[in-house]
Amino acid sequence: MAEVKQETLQAALAGLLHDIGKFAQRAGQVGKHAEVGAEVVNRLVPAQWHEFLYPVLGHHDRPLTGKLTKVVALADRLSAGERTDETTEQPRQLLSIFCRLVAGGKRCEHAVYWPLAELQLRREALFPVAAMDSLQVSSAYGELWRRASEAAQCVHDAHVLNGNLDVYLETMLLWLQQYAWCVPSAFYRSEPDISLYDHGRMTAALASVLHAWDEAQVDEVLASPETSQKKTALLVGGDISGVQEFIYTITSQGAASALRGRSFYLQLLTEVLARYVLDELGLPLCNLIYQGGGAFYLLARSDDHDHLQRIRGRITECLWQHHRGDLYLALADVPLAAADFYDGRISERWDDLARQLREVKQHRFIEMGDRMSSIFVPMEDGGDEERQCAVCGREHPGTEKYGKKGDDQQGVRKCPPCVSYENLGKDLRRAHYLRLCACEESAKVAAPAENNAPGGWRDVLAAFGWEAGLFESAPGSDQRRGVTLALSDGALQQLRPEPNMAVGRRFLVNVTPVVTQNDVAQFSNKVTEDEQIAVGDVKPFSLLEAQSLGIKRLGVLRMDLDDGGRLFSDGFVEVGKDGKERRFATLSRVAALSFAISLYFEGWVECVAEAMNSGPRPDTLYSIYSGGDDLFFVGAWDRVIELARRVRMELKPFAANHPGIHASAGVALVGGKYPLYQAADDAGEAEKQAKRYERRSNGRIVAAKDAVHFLGQTIEWAQFGLADENSRSIDTVCKLAERLWWLTRDEREGGHGVPAALLRILMRAQEQHDEAAEKRRRAGLERNQQGDEQVLWGPWMWRTHYALRRMANRYKDRPAVKTSLDDLADTLKKQDFRAIEWMGLAARWVDLWSRGGDARDGRGQVPSRALH
Repeated sequence: MAEVKQETLQAALAGLLHDIGKFAQRAGQVGKHAEVGAEVVNRLVPAQWHEFLYPVLGHHDRPLTGKLTKVVALADRLSAGERTDETTEQPRQLLSIFCRLVAGGKRCEHAVYWPLAELQLRREALFPVAAMDSLQVSSAYGELWRRASEAAQCVHDAHVLNGNLDVYLETMLLWLQQYAWCVPSAFYRSEPDISLYDHGRMTAALASVLHAWDEAQVDEVLASPETSQKKTALLVGGDISGVQEFIYTITSQGAASALRGRSFYLQLLTEVLARYVLDELGLPLCNLIYQGGGAFYLLARSDDHDHLQRIRGRITECLWQHHRGDLYLALADVPLAAADFYDGRISERWDDLARQLREVKQHRFIEMGDRMSSIFVPMEDGGDEERQCAVCGREHPGTEKYGKKGDDQQGVRKCPPCVSYENLGKDLRRAHYLRLCACEESAKVAAPAENNAPGGWRDVLAAFGWEAGLFESAPGSDQRRGVTLALSDGALQQLRPEPNMAVGRRFLVNVTPVVTQNDVAQFSNKVTEDEQIAVGDVKPFSLLEAQSLGIKRLGVLRMDLDDGGRLFSDGFVEVGKDGKERRFATLSRVAALSFAISLYFEGWVECVAEAMNSGPRPDTLYSIYSGGDDLFFVGAWDRVIELARRVRMELKPFAANHPGIHASAGVALVGGKYPLYQAADDAGEAEKQAKRYERRSNGRIVAAKDAVHFLGQTIEWAQFGLADENSRSIDTVCKLAERLWWLTRDEREGGHGVPAALLRILMRAQEQHDEAAEKRRRAGLERNQQGDEQVLWGPWMWRTHYALRRMANRYKDRPAVKTSLDDLADTLKKQDFRAIEWMGLAARWVDLWSRGGDARDGRGQVPSRALH
């Protein structure tokens, strides 16, 4: 591990804090922001580091003096790219980055702003709002700066006597995230869409790679950075392939803990690999632009390409030894000229990097050179049952039997790596802190020899120079360099900075259902023999299945943002005053968009799931993964579909009500000992079906994706139902299902006692429609000359309408029931009987709720609405 040079850290810290005066200035301190920034540095930064922080004061000097000041000034310009001058004064709040995007050819209708609040998982702190008046803004800035100053003073006190600049830099990076994520880096006559946090960290990253230049080179580019073709940096991408197979291709033995443990291990591995690359390059953590979803992006020096290739080779060797080809890190880079930071060209370089990564994946392991032949050599003897793991299927010399209640003679054979993932999943369930520590050279685990067995997750991370630990309470001091990250807002309050240990907040969706005493009493006979439950255990999938309402099935949900990649490549586009299209992507805007998306999927999704898990039917949802721009959950089937609906519903206000930003989902229902990998594949295929959805009108696509595939049918979210308002309307699947639930419930359970024949009428009507539609599709007649899907007419329409009217007339003496059934008939007839395409889905949904002996578990409540 290469040590980061002090000069690199100094340049990075100067870049990170170069605009800190703007924060204090907006809280009421008088003076130019550079002068106020110098005062803040003198007061809140330990004195031993003042000597190299003149750029905070001088990065706007004319002329610029001193190499480091020029480096920070250049980094500032490249990070910002350009700021569009506006004709009117702009609000002093941070405009939601989603308001600047074009998505699906659409734009936001109204400007909304991130709240001026400390970063916390609270709706009032995280969801954008309308612009505040000047008094509210001034008050919010004052309180935010007060809290930020107190926190910075604690960091100062921890480092003033025996500080570590590397640790101090990371702590201040996390401090800036916590308090300046919502503070615009510029407003007045500039569009306030980039936070001080995102602009500061990207300036720090650029300063750390530019400081190695001699002063003449810096002067050359500073003269005209917009047109300079001089290579300034490398945009580096890392992407782990094999993730799906690694997580899901395991048996059901211990799957609940093992699946979560494997998923979290991959999150840890992604972070450690990013840190390893930076460590080997001698660069600080601020150079990490983004990590999540098994991928990371960072900035390196312009001449680091050959070094990166050597690093890639070492990573491949180590991953091969421990994972035998199951996991592979594709590592690629593209050069960035100074001009690439202007006129939206950074998006083009991002596309170039994506192509490079695809190319690398097509030639996996080629960097192993002559050792590639080992890939085709059998790694196992085959047929040795004593060494074969029942979870992953691989042979391992350390495989042992793990039985019930300490009986190691009877039970399931598991290899050490699988046991380690299972234990990691168990440890995660109550963790409130994650600590990462750099290994001493003597503590590192070297990559094993070719014929040695793979190690557990700790061994792999240690091979890359890092150790990780999970803690339920705040861990004590550690003399090693590292970082302690709180996994909840409350846990963060218990952390105190240390000279060798950075501290901060990490968002992690950690929703883990735990077995209770009531579960043991009620459901011990519902789980398999291999999954005997005990209080405090992670709930096995069979228990989640048993706790579903109605039919006993496990729900598997996969969901992700629609066209997420295109937001980065094509989202930052606007029409200039001259009528020409202009791209305005900058490095800071790309970083801001990445951060905003991760806030939702790595942060707010946890709040949505936890709220559902703490309701009348607690702990029926289990997060396997949520990060980047996608998620994977399992749970009781009726809860999983409601989670998907709520995640999509909450995304709308979080993303500034942007009409083009949405997510699609696929839900699979499985039961018994259905193979886990197949369940994941089924949910993945359901998600693909949702993403293929499109609706046409007048020959144009008016709705695409933004759909859910559930119970074998794809339907757009708007039709499925995203609103929770109380109304008599039954024009969505959710509202119709609610009405059908009440109509068909037994009167003793608070329902109306309408026979279940009502459900069968609707299901049969849609079946007949769908059968006829499929025949027309095969004949190529499903669209008219304009390309629109045609309304399919047939006898099922009037027969169903007649049956509903006839049933309604039987309840003349019960007006509420008759009115509901008449409403059903009227809804069916609207829009040329379009409702027949989805009424059967609502009926099937209610039919599944009603199966099993526990329909009254709802205590008279509607499953899709009230049981959350």
